[in-house]
Amino acid sequence: MWSAGVGWRDGDFEVVVLDEAGAEVVPSVVVAGGDKTRLVELLRHTSERAGGDLAAVIESTNGMLDGHLLAAGLRVYRADPAVLPDRPPLGSVPARDLAESARRELSTLHGLSIRTGTMTGRGEESRAHLAGSAATERELQPMGRFVERGSDDVPEIALTFDDGPHPAYTPQVLDILSRYDITASFFCVGLNVQAHPELVARTAGEGHLVGNHTWSHPYLPDLSRDQLMRQVDATNEALTKATGTGSTLVRPPYGVRTSDVLTWLAERDMTTVFWNSDIGDWGLPGADAIVSAAVERTTNGSVLLLHDAGGDRSQTVEALPRILEGLLGRGFQFVTIDELAPWSAPSV
Repeated sequence: MWSAGVGWRDGDFEVVVLDEAGAEVVPSVVVAGGDKTRLVELLRHTSERAGGDLAAVIESTNGMLDGHLLAAGLRVYRADPAVLPDRPPLGSVPARDLAESARRELSTLHGLSIRTGTMTGRGEESRAHLAGSAATERELQPMGRFVERGSDDVPEIALTFDDGPHPAYTPQVLDILSRYDITASFFCVGLNVQAHPELVARTAGEGHLVGNHTWSHPYLPDLSRDQLMRQVDATNEALTKATGTGSTLVRPPYGVRTSDVLTWLAERDMTTVFWNSDIGDWGLPGADAIVSAAVERTTNGSVLLLHDAGGDRSQTVEALPRILEGLLGRGFQFVTIDELAPWSAPSV
C-alpha cells in the first residue's frame, strides 16, 4: 500500500506520497488552496499508479478536503493528535508525517466516508463536548454571545451556508437567491476566502451576511486557545481584504464546541452561531431528501444549515429553488442571522 499525506500551511496544501518501504513516490508537492481540482487529480492519478491501493491521510485541522477526495473515489483516513507530532500554530503537521502515520500502522487511523465525513469515530466524544458546554451556552445567550435559533413567535427564519466560497457552487447559490430576492448568511472558510476573494465580495455586495467559519475547518476541541484565535484572526483578515470588514460572528466547524471554546470566543467579543436544523446536504442524500428535510423541519425561528462548498454540492444547488418555494409557500420570511428576532448582533 502507498500512503499520501495531505498537509496544509497558510493558503496552500502539501502532498507527499510514500511507498511500502517509505521511499517518496511523489516528493513534496505544494498545491494552491484554491486549486483543489489539481490536488484531487494528483491523488487520483497516484492511486491508479498504486493499483488503487492508496491511503490518503489528513488530520483533524483539515476539514476542507475529505468531501472532495471521497467523491473522487479515494480512500481517505484521519490521523489524530495522539499519533502525530505537535503541529504549528496555524498549519497541520508536515505531509510526510501524515503519510508515515498510515505506513506505520493504518489501524490507528480513522477511515472516512461521505456519510460520516471528517467526524468519523468522534460521535460519542462530540456529544460529550456538547453536553459539557450547555451551562456556558445558557450564560452567553442573554449576552448576545451565543445563538442557535430565533423567536418561536415570529415567522422568520435564517438560511445559512457553510464552507465556501466555491468557484462552481457559490455563484449558482447566489444566482438562485437573487432570483427569489432572498438574503442568507454565509459562514466562510478562511483558506477559501483567500483563494476566491471576488466571490466573498460579491456575496457581501448582494446583501448577504458573511461570517467566520475558521481558517481550515478544524475540529476545535483539538486546538489550544492560541491556535483557535489564529484560525479566527486569519479568517477575519482575509474577510477584511475581500469585503472591507471582518466579522464578529463565528461558526465552529461541525457544530462542536466546548465550554472553553465558547468562553475564549466570547472573551474576544465574538458571537458563536449554530443552527437548530441540519438539513444533511453534506451527506449527499439526494435533492428530494434535502428539499423534504428543509421544508418539513422548519418552524418559526429556525436556523437552517446548508453548504455551498466542502465537496459535491450539486444536490444542494438542485434542491435550493424548491426549498425556497416551499418555505415561502408556508409563509416564512428569510432574514440574515443578525436580523433574526429576538437576537441581534452586538455592534462592531
